Amino acid sequence: MKNRRKSLWMLLGMYLLAVIIGMGIYLLLEKVILDPVWLMLVVDVVMTLVIWGFGLLIGNASTYDPYWSVIPPLMLLGWIIVLKVPFTFPVALMTVAVCFWAARLTYNWFINWQDFSYQDWRYTMIRAKNPKLWFLANLFGINLMPTLIVFIQMIGSYRFLTLAPKFNLVILFGFMLAILAAAIQFVSDRQMLDFRYRNKSTKKCIDEGLWRFSRHPNYFGEVLMWWAVWTMYAGASGRIDFQILAPILMTALFLFISIPMMEKKILLTRPEYRDYMRQVSVLVPFFRRHADSVPESETES
Repeated sequence: MKNRRKSLWMLLGMYLLAVIIGMGIYLLLEKVILDPVWLMLVVDVVMTLVIWGFGLLIGNASTYDPYWSVIPPLMLLGWIIVLKVPFTFPVALMTVAVCFWAARLTYNWFINWQDFSYQDWRYTMIRAKNPKLWFLANLFGINLMPTLIVFIQMIGSYRFLTLAPKFNLVILFGFMLAILAAAIQFVSDRQMLDFRYRNKSTKKCIDEGLWRFSRHPNYFGEVLMWWAVWTMYAGASGRIDFQILAPILMTALFLFISIPMMEKKILLTRPEYRDYMRQVSVLVPFFRRHADSVPESETES
């Protein structure tokens, strides 16, 4: 417990320093980079580099893990302040949506993280496979790429703010999607936590609750969140434009990178998972299929 408390305080210090440095960079460059989006991107990258640097110092790339959920609400609040956006009902809905999602995701990280002795298994695997490229993989793959992907999602919230949106049913629908997304993540994570607690000494595959209808309901909730932000933007703008590429990118990240990597790892220790894959939807919760009705080739990768 002492190690965890000490590690948490150290991590909090790292993030506070990163935010302070980010604010300093913002004040230093605000008269040079006039576009708030580009300026916030520079600040976001600088803060990421600070966290990456701390990760190098302590030899643990998982110092970045909470960044995904901690920084976006700060960016949104920063834009609200800089743009002097009136805190109207639609703006309040966007703020609550992003902050609610961030609080839930950060809480899930908090209850699962132990101390600096823990590092995400994917980072360890990447380093073991390519030790000579670890420096670059850590910088670009583990730190900068997720930062850029989440930043692209947040551009929708920025553009939402600049439109001074009036309340409408599409914005309300997007907000409800965001709350639903966070609820799905919370329930699925709780179900997984309970399942692991009840099956500590076994290698069973979860097949209950939301996991009976989606192989990755927690990932589905994450993807749904960013479709919700885009929906709110679409409701404010009244059009479908290139901003739709943001949630499409997030969806592709999970479908083509995160999920295949996770399922490959699961199959190494739980071969029976292949039968589960043949019956259950990969991402969007849906009715189960009979294993015999699905060609085995559909689950092979």
